Amino acid sequence: MKFPWQKKTGTAALNGMDTDHQQYACRVYSFSETGPTRSSNEDSIAYFFPGNSHQSLFAIVADGMGGHNAGEVASHIACHVADEFIMREYAHADTKVMLEQLVQTMHYAIKNAACNNEAYEGMGTTATMLLVRDAHFVFAHIGDSRLYGYRNGGLQQLTTDHTLVNQMVAEGKIEAHEAATHDMKHVLLQALGTVEKVEPEIAAGGAVQKGAYFFLCSDGVYDVIAHDELQSLFAMRQPLLIMECIKALCYRRNAGDNVSALLVEITDAAAANNTVTREQNIML
Repeated sequence: MKFPWQKKTGTAALNGMDTDHQQYACRVYSFSETGPTRSSNEDSIAYFFPGNSHQSLFAIVADGMGGHNAGEVASHIACHVADEFIMREYAHADTKVMLEQLVQTMHYAIKNAACNNEAYEGMGTTATMLLVRDAHFVFAHIGDSRLYGYRNGGLQQLTTDHTLVNQMVAEGKIEAHEAATHDMKHVLLQALGTVEKVEPEIAAGGAVQKGAYFFLCSDGVYDVIAHDELQSLFAMRQPLLIMECIKALCYRRNAGDNVSALLVEITDAAAANNTVTREQNIML
C-alpha cells in the first residue's frame, strides 16, 4: 500500500437495530492469510471479550505497510496496544472518547517504535475497530480497511475509505464507478504512525439485533469481491460457509494483497461458544 495522508471523515449507522440486552451474544469467525501473491502477511487481526461475557466484544483488522517487515510490526503494535488498552479502560463511561484515546495511543506507539529503530522508519497501518457493549455498537477507523453491517438482507459499508480516490469521488472529480479500477485507489490520506496527528472516523452506530452480521476486512478482500457479491454471500446465513467462500474467492481471483477478515454474528446467547481471545499474525 502507498500513502500520502490528509483527513477525510464521515459517519454511518446501521439504523433500527435493536435487541433484548439479556438475549444476544457475539460469535466470531476469522482468517488472516498471506494470500496468493504476497510473500509475507502484514495484516494483523484480533478480537476479545472485555466484559467477560459474549455480550461485549472488541474486534480489529489492521493492514500494515512499510519496508522490510515493518508493516507487520506496525499492525501487530496496533492490535497489541488495543488489547491492553481496552481491557484496562473498558469501563470508561464515554465509549467514543475511549476509542479516540485508543487510536491516539496506537498512533504514538507506532511512531515511537519507528523512531527507535531505523528499519521501521515510515511504517504505518490501517485500523478498523468494532466495539459491542450494552447491546450497542461503536466503531473507530483509520485508512482503507472496512467495516460492513448486514441485517434484513441488506449490506451497508459503515466506514469511509480514507483514500485519495474516495476524496476525488466526493469532490466530483471522478465518478464512483471509476474508483474501483483507478490507478491511485490505494493511496491513503491517513494511517496510524504516518503523520503528526491522526483524526479517526468514530461513530456510535446504534443498537444491535440478533441475526445481524458485522464484517471487518482488509482491502485484499474487498478488492476482489464486490459489494453485491458480499451481500449475496451473507444471505446464505451460514457464517462458516460464508467465510470459506470469501477466502476461496480471494485465492481464485488472485488477490493482490494479504487477505484478512472478521465476521461477527449477533446471535442467541445460548448459541455463542467462542474462545476468550484470538489474535493472528502475532510477532514472536
